[in-house]
Amino acid sequence: MQNRARGHWYLITGLVLGIVMGLVISTLLVPVVNPEAFPSELNPANQAAYREMIASAYASDLDLARAQSRLALLGNPNPAELLIAQAQETLASGGSEATARALAQLASALQTAEVP
Repeated sequence: MQNRARGHWYLITGLVLGIVMGLVISTLLVPVVNPEAFPSELNPANQAAYREMIASAYASDLDLARAQSRLALLGNPNPAELLIAQAQETLASGGSEATARALAQLASALQTAEVP
């Protein structure tokens, strides 16, 4: 008779505890990391860092085709304008002059390549 008095509360309690433990494990202990995120899905700050890396790579190897293909992954219609604006912002915020120079150099190369 005691088992019938408790009813099925143990099932509901187990379900709630399982859901809570699953959420804790999946969000705090073992969060999912998407290794296949596209550059266009990055937030603006990380897109700016990505453009800096592209500009640094271009400054070292001068491979414009590779830089253009990397910039195309961001999906911006006019990457040269963004590079110029980022170079100016880098200087204005007291950032590295070498980084600003690399950004401006890549923007110049892109603009030169666009003009027939």
